[in-house]
Amino acid sequence: MLSWWKRRSLLVGYVYYWVHTVNQRPLQPPFIYDFYYKAIRRTASHPDFHAIERYRHKLLASRDKVTTTELGAGSSVGTSQVRSVSSIAKYSLSSLKFGRFLFHLVQFLKPTTIIEFGTSLGVTTLYLALADKDTNVYTLEGCPETAQIAQQGFKQFERSNIELRLGNIDETLPALLQKVPTVDLAYVDANHRKEATLNYFKQLLAKTTEESVLVFDDIYWSFDMIEAWNIIKNHPQVTLSIDLFDAGLIFFRPHPTKQHYFLKF
Repeated sequence: MLSWWKRRSLLVGYVYYWVHTVNQRPLQPPFIYDFYYKAIRRTASHPDFHAIERYRHKLLASRDKVTTTELGAGSSVGTSQVRSVSSIAKYSLSSLKFGRFLFHLVQFLKPTTIIEFGTSLGVTTLYLALADKDTNVYTLEGCPETAQIAQQGFKQFERSNIELRLGNIDETLPALLQKVPTVDLAYVDANHRKEATLNYFKQLLAKTTEESVLVFDDIYWSFDMIEAWNIIKNHPQVTLSIDLFDAGLIFFRPHPTKQHYFLKF
């Protein structure tokens, strides 16, 4: 069960999101209009979706148990370190809808370098990696046993464009950022705390370009995350933000005025 405090932050966040979405001004072409309908609202299916979802169902049916290592805000459904794979798959993995969105996002942006914060069992990683075989996906995970399961999944899909880096993100991220020339797309779904999220953002900023996009998951996870999201989207280098409630997107494309959109997802 979700905690009362988390349920309250989600409710407050959703009301705020809903009010602004209802009153959203028309989309201004060309970029934001194209982005919305080609990345966010695109409904086209793909054979890889079925393969990834078969892998998800396999995880959902697994009776194996693993000892999890929680380095972030932890699970929202329990505190036990021993969890079943099926439980992790049920409560911790991104939805089919969100996976498809990330797949279409990669196809739209055509990024060279993607960093994923929080591999978990690897389902979201596969959506990112299968969208473009020429994209390099670096995924960061702190739990050895879930990382091992994810690695098995990557081998099953014969993905050569995924590199999993195991360890505390506070240590693995700086080393990775020294290696990559730029970060074209980042999906941040790890430590759901304000301080950690802002620290990730600060480090990523050093490697962003005008074409970079940062995706922050669970921006209404808690009141701390709501504060972090508001600080991030109002940062001087940010020119455009998109609030989908499930996640927030940050852009750095040149624009005379800062724009904030609340869009239906």
